Amino acid sequence: MTITPDRLEVAMSAGQPLAPPRRLPSARSTRVTAFDVSLVVLFITGVTLGLWWRHGGFTQLLAGGNDTWIALAQLTGLAAALTSLGGVLLVARPRWLERRYGLDRMLGWHRWVGTGTVFLVFVHTVVSLIGYGGLEKRGLLPELWNLMQTQQWLWAATAALVLFLLIGISSYRRIRTAVHYETWYFIHLTAYLAVLLGFGHQLTLGSDFVGDKIGTWWWVALYVAVLVIVLFDRFGDLLRAFLRRPLRVTAVTYEAPEVASVHIAGPGLKRLRATAGQYFLLRFGHGDLLWQAHPVSLSAAPTNRGLRFTIKSLGDGSDAIHQLPVGTRAFLEGPYGRMTAERSEGEKVLLVGGGVGLAPLRAVVEDCTADQQPILVARVKNEEDLVHRAEIEQLLAARGGRLFVLAGPRKLFGGGDPFRPDMLRQAVPDIAQRHVYLCGPESLERAVEKSARACGVPLENIHVERFGV
Repeated sequence: MTITPDRLEVAMSAGQPLAPPRRLPSARSTRVTAFDVSLVVLFITGVTLGLWWRHGGFTQLLAGGNDTWIALAQLTGLAAALTSLGGVLLVARPRWLERRYGLDRMLGWHRWVGTGTVFLVFVHTVVSLIGYGGLEKRGLLPELWNLMQTQQWLWAATAALVLFLLIGISSYRRIRTAVHYETWYFIHLTAYLAVLLGFGHQLTLGSDFVGDKIGTWWWVALYVAVLVIVLFDRFGDLLRAFLRRPLRVTAVTYEAPEVASVHIAGPGLKRLRATAGQYFLLRFGHGDLLWQAHPVSLSAAPTNRGLRFTIKSLGDGSDAIHQLPVGTRAFLEGPYGRMTAERSEGEKVLLVGGGVGLAPLRAVVEDCTADQQPILVARVKNEEDLVHRAEIEQLLAARGGRLFVLAGPRKLFGGGDPFRPDMLRQAVPDIAQRHVYLCGPESLERAVEKSARACGVPLENIHVERFGV
């Protein structure tokens, strides 16, 4: 079923031919290098350790007894503060960093950094109590209560500890899968509060602050810098989506069983810079969809006529998107992602996908040139599951490419593996000289990546993104 946008109906009934679509400006590439990022990280770490050394931290560390415990408490506290800021920075997904590494890698780093932060905060708490209370005096819990009576900001620090532990526990895989995404998401939003509460006790009790204006301004500058990035890139991106000229659903097109394309257009397109192969976080002003951010790739190159997203029915959220009425307000965060044709640098490409993962690959093919002779391998259960097949065939033919369709159960293929290295070499003899793009179920991506490596494809020439929020 196709719902035709009103503006197209008006133009056709008036007998006015539509102007050919124009491509939207591409997403800006970043000039930030890995060396730049490493240099900043080393500089921040070096200055922080230098301030700690300046206050006698190293001498205290070697003194033994409670002095050593206190020095360790200072080190773990400083490390926890830096990792918490790093985790917040990563999840803020600033464009200059996302364009270099990709949001999937940044979110992966965020999980590791977040785990490290929770561990460091817990160790900092225990070591601090040992250092200030001593093992032979009151004991840990009595010492905590005593310090909370005399140091008011320790109440904030204790609240921060509880929040960090709650965030860490809720991130455990079994617990995360057992709760609703919205519940998990709002628990994680308390991380911002935990960081601020921790900063309060750091400001009043930390050795880098008390009586040292340089240390105070250094840490204030770090927190303010991260706050500005969060406001501009995380909340600012969402706010701009609400305030800019509106985008709306103009059509819903059913492509295959349980697969539909949502078309979005409006005056707000003029401000977007996107490239085929990227994705947005989609929200819609309809029911609960306003509170849910769905990461969905473009299934066609973006033009002034609109954006197209192809979505498979995987649950309540995607089912509701399939039923969206024309005119529903759409809110887009992004674009994100680096799986674009420009990463192949004009060299030949091989694209392998399965199911609805073929939709973003179709968009990448659109940006390929005839010199790249794109080959697309589609893994589907049935022929009718190949979404946008006519478009894919037309795009490949125009670029001297080919389409291979692997349909049916795995047992039909030798050894039950349709992506064995020998089969890939047989289908694509020059695979080692191609850039390989992957999009589909994670099992497919990992199997093809392993076989492509066995066929001699360098790791840097294999492009895959496993995105999430």
